[in-house]
Amino acid sequence: MNYLDTSALVKRFVTEKGSELVSSMVGSGEPIGTAKIAYPEIFSGLARRRRASELSESHYAFACQRFETDWSFYVRVDLLDEILTLARRLIERYPLRAFDAIHLASAMTLVRAVDETVTFVAADARLLHAAAGEGLPTLNPED
Repeated sequence: MNYLDTSALVKRFVTEKGSELVSSMVGSGEPIGTAKIAYPEIFSGLARRRRASELSESHYAFACQRFETDWSFYVRVDLLDEILTLARRLIERYPLRAFDAIHLASAMTLVRAVDETVTFVAADARLLHAAAGEGLPTLNPED
């Protein structure tokens, strides 16, 4: 299974470096995991790009609709107290932003829940370093 943080997941909806790989992952039929916080994060990123004129109104609407359609197929990790506690510990060990720590804690929790290998996919070197430090296989779609 692959776990996509928001920096990777957004590549499904906006054409940028790594988009082809992420689209093939999502389209492969293999399960894709992500944290529920990715829902507002994706919409925030898309809206920010629309306001900056990086996305046209039609591309924005298409991307939002496509994300809504895809969302129901993802394995979504709830923001539970154990994830918050683990995120705090990760922040103490690594120089992570709060939502990045939540994504990593969510992926680590997912590993225990599904009892299989989960590859952590992100386009953030610091976050990938922390994921590797926690024993997760990692993939940067931009490489």
